Amino acid sequence: MSVEAVLFDFGDTLVTTDPSFEYEDCLIQLHKSLTKNKIEVPYEDFKKAHSEVLDKHYKTRSLEEITFRSATSRALKCFGYNLSPNDERIVEAVDAHMQPFIKARRINQNLNKILQKLKGRYKLGIVSNFGHTPTLLKTLEKFDLTKFFDAVIVSADVGWRKPSRKVFEAALKALGVSASEAVFVGDSLRQDIWGARRVGMRTVLLRKRHLREETFGRVKPDMAIKGLNELPNLLLSL
Repeated sequence: MSVEAVLFDFGDTLVTTDPSFEYEDCLIQLHKSLTKNKIEVPYEDFKKAHSEVLDKHYKTRSLEEITFRSATSRALKCFGYNLSPNDERIVEAVDAHMQPFIKARRINQNLNKILQKLKGRYKLGIVSNFGHTPTLLKTLEKFDLTKFFDAVIVSADVGWRKPSRKVFEAALKALGVSASEAVFVGDSLRQDIWGARRVGMRTVLLRKRHLREETFGRVKPDMAIKGLNELPNLLLSL
């Protein structure tokens, strides 16, 4: 069947992160914003509580997503603050939390040209594991990428993370295509390749030299590329 849609992983596929980035810079901004809004907790104690909330959630190996707002809300409960994840103080704090991360994001200088080649021929989408949708959308805006994508599906909105079928199915529905008409491009064998193949999509693994060689059972992509510049011609051969 012909290819009607191409879906991409986001982090380490379309965008990378500057090696100098330190996650603690994000936590410092988060804490500063909370303090500004009269939510006063010792930084080191809050840092530990925030980390424990995330660690506890991910150690369950559940594919249910936890948003950064929810994680912040749960961490603050340790200090007697019972605030909804949608409380405006938490919303503001998490926005501040993500600013250093947005600043540290990078793209290949040819990415816009590559996406331009694909845009007229295929529907394009993103499926990303991320706990804060506004950050992803602002990153797309930063690099003038928003115009290329017909659907942006983020685990924070769906409530489930790749390789859950639910995020991939949400993307297919948003694009109005069947799994057999779509190709998924990503850098993770487990999250991207196995996840997309579970719903019936063809898959392309982006092999990244700076990432360790990943293995996940006997999972193999249908195709592999060393760079996104190879993708337009590869898709034409299908």
